[in-house]
Amino acid sequence: MSAATESLAQKWLRQNVQPYAFKDAVYAHVDAVLSQFSTIRPKTDVYTYDDGRTQLLLCLHGLLPIAYRGTSYNIPIAIWISRDYPRQPPIAYVVPTSDMLVRASKYVDVSGRCSVEYLQNWQRKSEVGLLSSL
Repeated sequence: MSAATESLAQKWLRQNVQPYAFKDAVYAHVDAVLSQFSTIRPKTDVYTYDDGRTQLLLCLHGLLPIAYRGTSYNIPIAIWISRDYPRQPPIAYVVPTSDMLVRASKYVDVSGRCSVEYLQNWQRKSEVGLLSSL
């Protein structure tokens, strides 16, 4: 795609993947997610790791439409793209609204951090299918 045909979001994304080691892969995968899910938006923000380190990362956030037991839900999520992506999996969270409660389960802890099988088996999976597995 030429620079003249890129959307504003794609231009923003191209600029904000520059610090990433695998910027072309990050761009392609994030652009694919944004094309597939109109309710997901990119931003940059500071992420705090469990050990207290902070880093400015790309984050995909918004509402993920899911069907559960015959009912449709829009789940608020945040997917943080680490600087080692795609060598390392993204960091996924359910981000509850003020009237939501995150109940800890096999795949989600009380903070909302997700550890779905897809992420646990990251090295054997394709990168783009994460949102479909949530």
